[in-house]
Amino acid sequence: MPVQSPISISNREIDHKDDVEPLEYHGHWEPIGIARVQNTGTSAVVTFAKRKEQPFIIGGPLKNKYIFEQLHFHWAETDESGCEHTLEGITYAMEAHAVHYNSKYSNFNEAKNKPDGLAVVAFFIQACGEKDCPEFKKITEGIHIVEKPNTSASLDSDCLSWIGLQELSKHYYTYKGSLTTAPYFESVTWIIYRTPIYVSKGQVATFRNLQSCPKDANKKIVNNFPLITIFGGKCVYLVKKTEFLRW
Repeated sequence: MPVQSPISISNREIDHKDDVEPLEYHGHWEPIGIARVQNTGTSAVVTFAKRKEQPFIIGGPLKNKYIFEQLHFHWAETDESGCEHTLEGITYAMEAHAVHYNSKYSNFNEAKNKPDGLAVVAFFIQACGEKDCPEFKKITEGIHIVEKPNTSASLDSDCLSWIGLQELSKHYYTYKGSLTTAPYFESVTWIIYRTPIYVSKGQVATFRNLQSCPKDANKKIVNNFPLITIFGGKCVYLVKKTEFLRW
């Protein structure tokens, strides 16, 4: 049964699942087409256009191909918290969500309320030191430009290459959950990577300059994540090892 997301994950309460197909990523950081980032007033959202085919994921806990819709970020006023999920009570500075919809449906809107409609891949992002992460800089260069809400900027078409810093084939948690914003449809297969991606403190701070109100520059987007109300038990599985394929 699906649960409401986000949840707190404890390794003492999960099951292990290693007999799964490889989780494959296709096209997420290919240098083709156009990438843009938009300040929506509630987050920073990355989308792609002018590609013959949108990126997609397949395999792992998924029974079908899931097509990329967008990637967005969650963060807080400080580096001590900002993620939606927690792992062993640990919080991270940010959490990024790559949202995908099931290819059996014609688009995201049709899929979003279906039990098998969505797959969201979550990446913890940790602020660490002053040295920028070169791959993540492809994102923050655009964030500097979209401080005002409802503005957008072009990004390098391979702006999600920082995802490839993660060991994408293993060490992820998966469970059946929900959207974390209204109307909270229980339609999401969550895939949450255990190891964070490390970026600089300055790169995380860049997101805190984004404004939530066009008429008040002092109103910033911060704490754009819900409180955890559920602790994950046996509904959560840890995948430790599968081969990773991508072409």
